[in-house]
Amino acid sequence: MTSYERVLRALHGQEPDRVPIFELLVDPTVIKAILPGADYPDFVEAMEIDVVVTNTPSKLYEEKVLDAEQRIVVNEWGIVRQYGAQIVSMPLEGPIRKIEDIDTYKPPDPYADRRYGELRGLVSRFKKKKFVGMHLHDGFSYPCYLRGMQQLMMDLFENPDFVHKLVRLSIDHNTAIAKRAIELGADFIILGDDYGSVEAPLISPNHFREFFLPAIREIVEAVHAKGAFCLKHCCGNINLILEDMVRTGIDALHPFDATAGMDLVAVKQRYPQLTVMGGVDCGPLLSERSVQDVVNEVKQLLHVASRGGRYIISSTNTIHNSVRPGNYLAMLSTVKEFGRYPVTA
Repeated sequence: MTSYERVLRALHGQEPDRVPIFELLVDPTVIKAILPGADYPDFVEAMEIDVVVTNTPSKLYEEKVLDAEQRIVVNEWGIVRQYGAQIVSMPLEGPIRKIEDIDTYKPPDPYADRRYGELRGLVSRFKKKKFVGMHLHDGFSYPCYLRGMQQLMMDLFENPDFVHKLVRLSIDHNTAIAKRAIELGADFIILGDDYGSVEAPLISPNHFREFFLPAIREIVEAVHAKGAFCLKHCCGNINLILEDMVRTGIDALHPFDATAGMDLVAVKQRYPQLTVMGGVDCGPLLSERSVQDVVNEVKQLLHVASRGGRYIISSTNTIHNSVRPGNYLAMLSTVKEFGRYPVTA
């Protein structure tokens, strides 16, 4: 069974030959430690990872260096970002400082060819062999980046019409890229906006439903209309908005961090139409504990989560640069050995 066939069976609620493997991102330092000289496509092929995806959405846009020493850049959105230890830069400041700025603001061209270079490479190499996707945003991240998180939280109360305009801008941009990506061969789109902290959603359920839930639903419907799957990544504790998110029609949800109160098995049982993805702690388990601990916990997760399909294993966020290469290798090898159906790990 190919990786592509394996993932399709999992998404359709059938048991494949083994549990499929996914990672939203694997840090280049981990790749190089495991497979010196390899890039991401080489790595996923060598490690038999079933789902492949383009890099974080911020990498889709050109950047100009503002401060080389501090590693501060500004991208095509006019968003100032800073690189640190991780591969993903952090937003510092957005260009929409006054609400009237949105009337003249022009987002980047969604059809610019550079947006699709990495996807074209993955499609060319892995189409119908692995499950190929593109990582995009939905309705929350760009409003936060353009306005700043603190100001956007105030705008929810003080300038609701303005927030709706920001969200519409994000919907239109991401929907355009998603449709083009599917035309180029993407099997799925994964929406990467985070709505949760460790304790609870970042915003009230009422604000989520008013401003951001319709954005997810609209993009999901557009992706489905083009014949592709739509997956949702959302870190943190989102139990208070989980029902709403599932009802958008997403095909799968990632990554189910137990330390944030997310119960992957309970969600799988509650929503039998939903494929669950994740569950392997990328914090202390993969970053600090022993190889045997990883083997034991992955085996237990396979045992409780895999029955009946609709499970794709991954870490609880990404394989960041603090993950021990040996622990990640132990995770992968355990899935390949003990994740075969019928799973008895």
